[in-house]
Amino acid sequence: MTNSINYISTRGNAPILSFKDVIFEGLASDGGLYIPEHWPLLNNEMINSFSSMSYQEIAYEVISPYIDSSLTKEDLKGIIAKSYSCFDSPEITPLKKLDNNNYLLELYHGPTYAFKDVAMQFIAQLMDFYLKQNKQSINILGATSGDTGAAAIEGFKDIKSAKIFILHPYNKISEVQRKFMTTVKSGNVFNLAIKGSFDDCQNIIKKIFSDDYYKKSNYLTAINSINWSRIMCQMVYYFYTMSRLETNGKKVLFSVPTGNFGDILAGYISTKMGLKIDMFNIATNENDILTRTLMSGKHELRKVKETSSPSIDIQISSNFERLLYDITKNTDYVNNLMAELKETGKYTLEEKELSKMRETFCSYSVSEKEAGEIIKETFRKYGIIVDPHTAVGLVSANKCEKKYDLQVTLSTAHPAKFKDTVFDLIDNEKFITDKVHNIMKLEEDMIILDNDIDIVKNFITENI
Repeated sequence: MTNSINYISTRGNAPILSFKDVIFEGLASDGGLYIPEHWPLLNNEMINSFSSMSYQEIAYEVISPYIDSSLTKEDLKGIIAKSYSCFDSPEITPLKKLDNNNYLLELYHGPTYAFKDVAMQFIAQLMDFYLKQNKQSINILGATSGDTGAAAIEGFKDIKSAKIFILHPYNKISEVQRKFMTTVKSGNVFNLAIKGSFDDCQNIIKKIFSDDYYKKSNYLTAINSINWSRIMCQMVYYFYTMSRLETNGKKVLFSVPTGNFGDILAGYISTKMGLKIDMFNIATNENDILTRTLMSGKHELRKVKETSSPSIDIQISSNFERLLYDITKNTDYVNNLMAELKETGKYTLEEKELSKMRETFCSYSVSEKEAGEIIKETFRKYGIIVDPHTAVGLVSANKCEKKYDLQVTLSTAHPAKFKDTVFDLIDNEKFITDKVHNIMKLEEDMIILDNDIDIVKNFITENI
């Protein structure tokens, strides 16, 4: 491939990197997140041709503009083919029609039943390709609010050139989410249960990566959505979805259950590449920092509330920084806001930036009661069972303006990952798969640690 897109930090004080380097870098050395210098544009003819392509073929066309000469066309196509060979639907992310106006985009057909598989399977194959090529090994760190960790462990469990350390908040994710991680028997996998919230886990990862010497000397890399390749992979299913819808003259809204802002950012970037989507709804649960930000301009951290949708029980939405940079192209502005957030726990957006965001984003929060009611209603009305995160997306979408002809809600996890919550609501067990029944019987392996960066860092140092 001969593309020459470089990657820069949102904070402007880190080295400019190539694609191959940015994949292994994770967080930039200045604390920022890497982002392409410009967005490649796909022409209308190409986008229109997607309707006759498979998911894998669309993935090649969307991803290839971001790749450099470190991969050939055949290499990339091979990685894509291998990445999606383990999904239980030939469509990879099938679109399910609820009625004439509403659709679910099912993102849970990968091996760990969550949308994270879409990117993580690709990243595992991509990193393994580079590592084998260079005869190198790495140590992977990640924080998970429930699903990223399982997807990462599943992707990397058989890769001999990598060790993987996953932090999750102790007793704050569902039992099935946890068991998808802690029942994997592999010598290169370390599950660390941290006595704190997901934000605490994420902060530990960020602090470790901000020590550039420690990161480089220990060959550390990140697989959270701070890693650019996660966002890149997630853009594909927006192009796929639009290619399967009849959208002529119709306004389209995507409703995205949102915690760390990566999944919805991928949709936003797809519009920068030429896709026509009218609005993105940031669907939040009772941890509604992004809803409050968009409504008032005030971004203020509050204590994390535990809900039935734990993957979005987040206050620090890391990828929001990428949006701030993209709409301002001003690293000083981003630096000032991030410094203020770190110092005071809040910042206020200027009206100019807020107005720009509102052109593309709306946001509505959802209570626990509302999420439960929509799970029951969706089962009663359509015979379809959804998980609590999808429920947040559906309720939030119903609060949006009624001017959108088509609403697509991202169904981010299989309901069996939250079997107890869903069963209590619908009194039906048919959605619990054999895979989940079997996982529940397996023995777990995890290490419980205090919420302390030094303790975590020492554990990693002793085991890499």
